Amino acid sequence: MTDTTAPTPQPRAGQQIRAFLASDNLLARIGMLAFLTLILLIPLGMISGVIADRSQYEAEATRSVSEAWGGPQTFVGPTIVVPYRRVTPTSETNGTLTLLPDKLSIDGNIQPQQRRRGLFTVNVYTATLDVTAEFPTKALRELAADNRQTDWSATRVEIGLSKAHSVEGDGVDIDGQKADWTSAAGSGLSSLKAAIAPGWLTERDTVRVRFRITLAGSGKLALAPLGQRTEATLAAPWPSPSFFGRLPLSQTIGKDGFRARWSASDLGRPYSQLWDSASVRNDPTVKTVLDSAFGVTLLTPVDAYRETDRAIKYGVMFIGLTFAACLLFELATGTRPHAAQYGLIGLSLSVFYLLLLSIAEQLGFGVAYLMSAAAVVVQATAYDWALHRRAAPALAFGAVLALLFGGLYVLLQLEDVALLAGSLVLFAVLSVAMWLTRNIHRPQPA
Repeated sequence: MTDTTAPTPQPRAGQQIRAFLASDNLLARIGMLAFLTLILLIPLGMISGVIADRSQYEAEATRSVSEAWGGPQTFVGPTIVVPYRRVTPTSETNGTLTLLPDKLSIDGNIQPQQRRRGLFTVNVYTATLDVTAEFPTKALRELAADNRQTDWSATRVEIGLSKAHSVEGDGVDIDGQKADWTSAAGSGLSSLKAAIAPGWLTERDTVRVRFRITLAGSGKLALAPLGQRTEATLAAPWPSPSFFGRLPLSQTIGKDGFRARWSASDLGRPYSQLWDSASVRNDPTVKTVLDSAFGVTLLTPVDAYRETDRAIKYGVMFIGLTFAACLLFELATGTRPHAAQYGLIGLSLSVFYLLLLSIAEQLGFGVAYLMSAAAVVVQATAYDWALHRRAAPALAFGAVLALLFGGLYVLLQLEDVALLAGSLVLFAVLSVAMWLTRNIHRPQPA
């Protein structure tokens, strides 16, 4: 009988993979960490959904408070309006003549305020406008004499606002005579009117109008340049204004607020100084007038939701850098954490963003970031010590993690150069990793 040797059993594919991952092969460890990083995209995506929901709730609260308070405001005026009736052999027309000022001066002071709706803070404002306007009446009388039966007794000064339910004013001074504001029907705008004494427009070459008005709004404040020469100034203790329409002639912006001055002529707008409601060519639409407006938007500082959303966009990079630090410590100390332990560290980094969001709603982003980062650093340091029972490596790992959190915070504050800074950080980290791993598997000299 011939002796036969039994064939050596070949390891199965699953056993080969487990043996490969359990080996000291650097490529295997990197592949495992890359796989864990991809898996952690799931909790990061879920937290991103929470941020989006909370941000939507904030937007709804802002919209609700803004509409109740006043919303974006546009100030149009003042104008002098004269009703007339024109009779021809074939028709009878009722209309109005609207005279714009020759000189218009607006000095505005904006006072921001805060209103709360649940957890959310909404920024609104009250604006006080000191307005002075001069009207040359000659052109108005000439047009009125062109076969128009003018009702001089119904002449009025009129102003338009986006919303007039949050407006206060103690009347208007018309060449030294006091008149009170009353509501008026407007086309597309809420209007206020004040009667002019009969005969003033027919007896005077210039009528001067002065008044102060206070209006409530939110977001933006716009001014229509109705004057043949419009001079306007807006100031507010708000450090982040955004100017739109015609840019200011001069501006100063600092941490205590801003002040901007505009100077505009009638050459830069598509309507004349005298409107006739019966003439399509000489009666601009409300949209045309509003489109010519300039002003300022009080930008809301980046809130907790937008800051947290920006932070979570760096989540994969941050988790990857943390895993890279863990791998370097593994190579330096000879320890071999289990894949599940790496996964728990990654979950801790994911929960950081949830902690950041929930605390920021109550205390603000800066304090929330410090508290959340400190909690995760302490947790990760204690976990590393519990795994290896070595204080020095655990403290070193905690210090590296704290440095990463600090770098992420600095990156979030850099708006204009965030991409450049992030690219440089990644390049620097890769360079350090290449230097620290330069001796891996290097042959030792004989």
